[in-house]
Amino acid sequence: MEASNLKGLYAKVKTDKKIRTLVVAGFCTLVALAIFITLFSRSVLEVSVSGQVIGNVKNQQVLEQIKIALEQEYKDKLGADVEFAQEIKGVSVKAIGQKVDTEDEMIEKLEAALSFRLKAVAIKIDGEEIAMVKDKATAEMVLDRVKEHYINETPGELIKVEVAEKVKLVERYVYPNEVIDQEDAVNLILKGGVETRNYEVVQGDSLWSISRKENIPLDDLIKANPQLKSENELALGDILNLNEVKPLLNILLVKKVTYEEAIPYKTEVVKDNSLWTWDQKVKQPGESGSKEVASEVSFKNGVKVSQTVLGEKVIKEPVTRVVARGTKAEVAFRGSGRFLWPTVGQITSPFGRRGREFHTGIDIDQSKGAPVRASNAGTVTFAGWRGGYGNLVIINHGGGFETYYAHNSSISVSVGQQVEKSQQIAKVGSTGRSSGPHVHFEIRVNGSPVNPLDYLNK
Repeated sequence: MEASNLKGLYAKVKTDKKIRTLVVAGFCTLVALAIFITLFSRSVLEVSVSGQVIGNVKNQQVLEQIKIALEQEYKDKLGADVEFAQEIKGVSVKAIGQKVDTEDEMIEKLEAALSFRLKAVAIKIDGEEIAMVKDKATAEMVLDRVKEHYINETPGELIKVEVAEKVKLVERYVYPNEVIDQEDAVNLILKGGVETRNYEVVQGDSLWSISRKENIPLDDLIKANPQLKSENELALGDILNLNEVKPLLNILLVKKVTYEEAIPYKTEVVKDNSLWTWDQKVKQPGESGSKEVASEVSFKNGVKVSQTVLGEKVIKEPVTRVVARGTKAEVAFRGSGRFLWPTVGQITSPFGRRGREFHTGIDIDQSKGAPVRASNAGTVTFAGWRGGYGNLVIINHGGGFETYYAHNSSISVSVGQQVEKSQQIAKVGSTGRSSGPHVHFEIRVNGSPVNPLDYLNK
């Protein structure tokens, strides 16, 4: 019965044009409605970087795959784990009117919008970050190379090596331009910073001696002091700039050092009555010996700071130097000749060449304060201080003759005074260039010194 009704309805629709039109229109409306509902309910993922929309992808799963691909690409390129410096967000939006990017298109957009940080290792010294290197292995290699620099720079067998500061390695993400290579990190720690201090020039200083004493290269010392007018002229009290490199890491080493050291020879003096007291003769030359010394030496940044001798072994004994010293004395005394002796005593240094110098008179040994007498009558032409002579008296005797009396402790005559032969003119002393109390006595003829022994009465 129902089948016959459906057949009847179908036949009616088929024959009735108006009904057929209504049916087709209704079906199209239903299809359009289904399509509209489908499109309206569909969504895509809107992608933004730090709040700036850059495009759309199909869904969150696609975005995660893109992020993983990007991270792997940069990890391969930079050789380290990476993280995005900006926040990437995905928000669902209606798909109507939205263009959906392919994975390649979205990767290209993200590369243009994103910056990356990579995982690196910071070298911290006493809490201060000094250098950033790519990984822990590189950081440890940097520290090892700094130690090796000082180990190789110093002699001996290594016993112990220590780092004075507290060193810590810390992982964190940084921008690629913050990371330096191993060589630069080593140089940074070794050279550190430059510290400037002042140095006051003292007696005997030269740029060369200051360079050696302060362990600063001469060229660096000159560059640090452009105010100097000449490299060869320093004045007492001049202030110099000393620029010193201060390493960022202090390496302490203890080494066993073996070296050869000279043993100085001794000098033995023997008396010889065939030689004058001012003469001596080397009877046996001295010869230094040598010994092997083993020491425990402590270094700080390659500079020796202390040393403990562990033992010594003599390799060669020294040979004693034997010197014969004369005991034959020339005794001076007052006489009745043309010139008298200014004092009585032993001649300790004769007239003539004395080493590199020429001795222009004779030295007569006498105790301080003993009287010094005029060798002959005459006029005092000088009485006072004169350089190496100390307190000096000069007497003009006429005929081109003059006598000099030097190193006096005091003078009892004045310029222009007439003195008699054997009159006291001064007291024995050790003023000026003198090693002890004595009278330096000269006779000069027409201004030239002559040997007083040729003119003194004996």
